[in-house]
Parts: sequence; structure tokens; C-alpha cells
Amino acid sequence: MNLEPINNESIVNGVLKRITDSIANGEIKPGDKLPTEVEFIEKLGVGRNSIREAIKMLCAMGVLEVRRGNGTYVATKVSPDIFNPLVFSLILEPKSIDDLYELRTMYESMVLQLAIDKASQEDLEAIGQVLDEAKAMYDSGIRDIDAFVKKDMAFHVEFLKATHNPLIERIGKTIVELFPKYIKMSLSQKNGLNRSISNHYKILEVVRNKEKDKVFSITETSLTEWKNKWQE
Repeated sequence: MNLEPINNESIVNGVLKRITDSIANGEIKPGDKLPTEVEFIEKLGVGRNSIREAIKMLCAMGVLEVRRGNGTYVATKVSPDIFNPLVFSLILEPKSIDDLYELRTMYESMVLQLAIDKASQEDLEAIGQVLDEAKAMYDSGIRDIDAFVKKDMAFHVEFLKATHNPLIERIGKTIVELFPKYIKMSLSQKNGLNRSISNHYKILEVVRNKEKDKVFSITETSLTEWKNKWQE
């Protein structure tokens, strides 16, 4: 681990970067013990409070874990908390219609391609059940938009689970958190509920039939309608 002195431009951030860089380049690995506070202070030339603040932040993010009486270690598995700063930054970041459309097109196409390769029959049944429940609600006359937004979100989450990749699932859930507001705007439009349910059945059919050549077009068509409708 690089323990050369840190300048004063941003001491806590400097300590954060030094630790995360060491993890990223493999100098320290999951489960490894970090240097002691005294070692950090002597080698980095920073104060005790800066070391503690940096470690506290990384623990809150799920990167590090403190074992009482035994020191600080790199976490052995990814904590969902590590994505919280990403959620907040994406929520606060100014977003244009085109930015959101491009993001969804890119990530949802990737998720569908992977689901075609890895989804089990149980995964497909779980996705189909979410759609059947949404259709049953619609057919029974329910028009509670918030309830349909939850079903829409559940549809996307079930597809993330079908990738059987925990990293994609967690990052995907972070991205999905950006969209409830815009999904609600789209579903609230004339024929929005019926259109959404129909599009989702078509997406599921493409995955069931393993039609990789249709993934991008079905995603683009669905999201173009989504984008156009919530602009109205």
C-alpha cells in the first residue's frame, strides 16, 4: 500500500483515495487488515482525526469493517451501502430526457441480453407473475397509478435477479431508483397503463424465445414510447 505523505489539499479525501486505490489495484485485498492508526499517521503525515474520518466514511459505505479489538479490515463482500453515494449523486445530478433515455437503453439492453443467457424457468415465471398481477389489476378496473409504478419497478428488479450477477443486480437497482417519477408520468398518460403492460409482455416473450437480435429494437421501441409519453 502506498504510504507516502499526503499534501494538504484535502487530507481526508487524500486518505480515502489512498485506501481505495490500494484496494482497486490489488495491493490490499478483501479480508486484509489495514495499517494501524499509528502507521497511517507516521507514513502519511496526517493527523489522527483525518485517518478516523476517512475510515469512518469507508465503513459507512461498506468498503471497510472495524473488528473491535482487532483492527480495521477490507470487507470480504460487497455491502449494498456502498452504492448509497451513487444513488444520491445520480438523484442530484441534472438529468435531461435524452440522458435518461440513453442510460435506460444501454443498461436494459445489457440486462435482457444476459437474462437470455442465464435466466432459469423459475426466473421467467417470477417475471411473468408480476406482469399477470399488473394485468389482473388493470382488467379489474384498478387505476391506482402508484400501485402500477410498484409493479413496473418489480418487473425490472426481477429481470435484474435473472442475470444471476450480484454486481449487476445491485448497480441496476441503483439505476432503477432514478425512474419512479418518470414511470408515473408515463403511466398517467392516456393508454399509459395498457401500453406499458403490453410492452412488458413483448419484452418477456423476446427473452423466453432467446431472440437476442430483437433485444435492442424492443428496448428502444418501449423506451421511445416511455420518453415521448412523459414529455407530453
